[in-house]
Amino acid sequence: MASDDLRDRLEAHRGAVLYSDLAAHLERGAVFVVAPQLDLVACGLAIATDDRAAVERWIASGDLRRPTTDELEKWPSDEGRTWISVVVQPYVLLQDPKAD
Repeated sequence: MASDDLRDRLEAHRGAVLYSDLAAHLERGAVFVVAPQLDLVACGLAIATDDRAAVERWIASGDLRRPTTDELEKWPSDEGRTWISVVVQPYVLLQDPKAD
């Protein structure tokens, strides 16, 4: 699949998600949090196309990370909270639309 086609497909499937939609993915350790300064779709595209240099750079800087213990404890009780997500099998990438 061409990069532009994949970007379009990821963009089309980018959307809001509730905790209830994430619970099973969190249990299997497949959720990553994307920093607000990164383009969520560009991050998904890098993962999907195995752009290891970009992904490793984001992990090293903390711009791409697993949820913290604190987040995992708070999220279930934050009823109605939504994140913006993109699924790049087998991962779910999240971004907080309210993050600074």
